[in-house]
Amino acid sequence: MATRRSFLKLGLAVTAAAASGSAMAQSKAGKSVIFRVGLLGDVQTLNFWASNDINVAVLQEAVMPRYGYMDADGNVKSRLIRQIDVKEGARTFIVHVTPGLKWHDGVPFSADDVIFTGEYLVKHKLFQNTRFSNVASARKIDNLTVEYQLKAPQVGFADVMLFWVAPMPKHRWETVADPMTVSDDPRGVVGLGPYKLSEWKKGQHYIANRNPDWPAALGTPAIDRVVYRVYKDENSIVLALRTGEIDATSRQFLPSMAGQFRKKPEFRIFEIPSPGYSYIGFNGKKSEFAADLAVRKAIAHCVDRPKIVKLALEGNGVPMHGSVSPVHKDFVKSKIEYPPYDLDAAKKLLRDAGYADTDGDGIVEKNGRKLSIKMMYEGSRNDYDKSVRIIKEDARKAGIDLVLEPVDRQVYIDRQSKTKEYEMLFVQWGAIVIIYDTFYNIYGKDSFLNYSGFHDPDLEKWAKNAKESGSVAESVKPMDEAQKVVVNQIPTLAVWVPNLIFVNSARFDGYLPYPSSNNGTITLSSLLNIKPRK
Repeated sequence: MATRRSFLKLGLAVTAAAASGSAMAQSKAGKSVIFRVGLLGDVQTLNFWASNDINVAVLQEAVMPRYGYMDADGNVKSRLIRQIDVKEGARTFIVHVTPGLKWHDGVPFSADDVIFTGEYLVKHKLFQNTRFSNVASARKIDNLTVEYQLKAPQVGFADVMLFWVAPMPKHRWETVADPMTVSDDPRGVVGLGPYKLSEWKKGQHYIANRNPDWPAALGTPAIDRVVYRVYKDENSIVLALRTGEIDATSRQFLPSMAGQFRKKPEFRIFEIPSPGYSYIGFNGKKSEFAADLAVRKAIAHCVDRPKIVKLALEGNGVPMHGSVSPVHKDFVKSKIEYPPYDLDAAKKLLRDAGYADTDGDGIVEKNGRKLSIKMMYEGSRNDYDKSVRIIKEDARKAGIDLVLEPVDRQVYIDRQSKTKEYEMLFVQWGAIVIIYDTFYNIYGKDSFLNYSGFHDPDLEKWAKNAKESGSVAESVKPMDEAQKVVVNQIPTLAVWVPNLIFVNSARFDGYLPYPSSNNGTITLSSLLNIKPRK
């Protein structure tokens, strides 16, 4: 089943700059075909359902894929699910499981797993839990068929389930009472994909071998083994790609990084518009200043988006002035935007809220405390580092001291989604696709992605109404109302939308790039399609 509204229609397109030159030599006959992927930082966890880590998503593509995928035109299509029938004005969905699939331990994949997945995610508030928040009941019709009855019409239910949700093996997880404590299953990682995770060493590598039980009808990969290697910084990844140590990376490249690979026949460069964006998040539970709306609005006035795009992204992106990316054209027509860059307005907001610089050091105070907030970000990313330094410089001109906290990727992910030990953060969403569903997934009270626990009843109401719409057109009005709350309350502050550049080895042909920084060209579709270049 394809989505009724492709991302191509929303303004996305996928282009590739193919390398020229003679073909690279293919592996010798009889030898395993090995494809090597570079990861920026380690994989957070092998519990795929308890993480929003980009490296987990890359590994998942091979080992534990989601029900469906997005094609190069931006259409959501099914894979582990053969078909979904939509009935009764988007209130009833009949899910037909693809036959012949087996979990890596040999147990057949069935309707029981599908039902269990949704119920377990909601019960334990795991990643993607809100995708099933509108489900009234899930009924097994037979071993390969499930009927979902929804509480209210939801036009995007099938698409978000296909695109975002990976099924869980019921026979392995039904006895797990606290899934957030599970990182590596001591019995072995059991997935459902065309590759089995056979070996791993945290901080170094992960090895996945071809699954002989993967149905040929879903595509037979030419790659026998995928090796994921962990690198600590961008320079190491660039060097590994340049020297042939790896064939691809999920890491997007800045133009200056990609420039050294252009016009070289050994590499292919893919340029892909992104459905994701960077943003600042505020955690009012950890900082009284982050909890102060006047401070959040003042910081919003300190974000010079055009300058940040020019310097931090090297011009390879666009400023994002509202809480919805401009790629979602139907949802930005109302031009509902954050407070604009205006340092004088920031200073006035702080004065009116009782902040003053009493000691002349340039930083305002209130109740004897200086306005200082720590901003955490992943220090290995140059685009993040440059962005936050520009924001820090302008915030200081307004009297705000932003203390930058560059941390290791693993530390960042743990503090963001597990311990919630941060005051502010700077990060990028990899893919915001079904926007009228995503708002509820980010701002809903019980959403896994609502990292700071921010809750506004009106925001949740409008986001829920947008999610539970019978058509895309019906979701525009509640989305407008939800956007108004976001730009007024500023629980998050969007900054830029990147254009994505990925560089791959030309030793292989058949890459199928993905319009997302989650996976780039290392998609399941690519892994089933790429082969050594002849």
